[in-house]
Amino acid sequence: MFFRVITLILLTVALIFFAFHSANLLESVNNEFSQPESHRNFKRESIASLPLDDTKNNPTFEKKIYKIKDKISTEIKQNTTEDVKLGKSSSEDFDNSKKTRDLDNSFMIYEEPGLKDTWKKNSVQFGKSIKGPKIAIVIDDAGFDKKRTAAVIQLQPPITIAFLTYASDLKKQVRNAKKVGHEIIVHMAMESERENVDPGPNVLLTKNDSKKILNELRWGLNRFNGYVGINNHMGSRFTSDPKGMGIVMRELKRRGLLFLDSRTSRNTIGASVALAYDVPYAQRDFFLDNDASLKAVKKQLQKVESFAKKNGYAVAIGHPKDATLKALSEWLKTLKGRGFAQVPISQLVKYQTSSFSNN
Repeated sequence: MFFRVITLILLTVALIFFAFHSANLLESVNNEFSQPESHRNFKRESIASLPLDDTKNNPTFEKKIYKIKDKISTEIKQNTTEDVKLGKSSSEDFDNSKKTRDLDNSFMIYEEPGLKDTWKKNSVQFGKSIKGPKIAIVIDDAGFDKKRTAAVIQLQPPITIAFLTYASDLKKQVRNAKKVGHEIIVHMAMESERENVDPGPNVLLTKNDSKKILNELRWGLNRFNGYVGINNHMGSRFTSDPKGMGIVMRELKRRGLLFLDSRTSRNTIGASVALAYDVPYAQRDFFLDNDASLKAVKKQLQKVESFAKKNGYAVAIGHPKDATLKALSEWLKTLKGRGFAQVPISQLVKYQTSSFSNN
């Protein structure tokens, strides 16, 4: 009888233990798959391509940028007789593929009247004189998870918030973000080198013809307004493709927007093509949360500070993860007192563009 009681107790404890861990496992699975596949796999995309923190002031890296830029610039000059009009400024016309010519063999830059320097008009701090090492914090993947996006909006402004084009209630979420002083960019889904990642719907793919790429790009750009430019969501393959990036830069030039290269690949030609098309350009220096632990994020923020002290500015990209939000909420409050300036990405465009242009 005694042994039966002991056995029954042990079985009960084992069942409770199993039920508890099963619940935790189920919760983690639900959390994982409540996000689109593109969110679940972003870490693999960024880790596979390395943080690239070592290339910022590398002469070989900048020489490569200019070599590609000069080649593209030559092609532009050789094709200036090719008149390419990319459509009117209304979203209705943007979505009409019949009004868009194939752009494969054309490099004519067309700037829509009235849209010049849209990025300056939508900037949070453009024209302000700011002292101290400048740090721009960009939070990607905003909009899809409304609760986490709301938490991002609660961070000390100005944060540069990159909204996914396929999220819902975008206009409302963007309005809430701008109301408290954050700057907005479009987080444009682009093709990855890795076959097992899915950047999401309406992704820019290198295999598509120019009309298709342009229509997908315009679809994303017309989802909401008030932004200063775009950055790439994934995109390790697409940002290495001259044809695709040329189409993107022509449209950004036409709309008066800037480009932030998330640099998910060492082979990115974002800087080169942006310079060739005279598109305002900035680039990521650090990812904050490839390792999403609080300790790791704080360590990355220390690296960001050191980099900013040395170079005068730094751009760091994070995501709406618990550790990232917690670390930033504490860290941002201390920046001003320690001599740093928290700025939106538009404040750093002139610094990064000029650093390439003065070589």
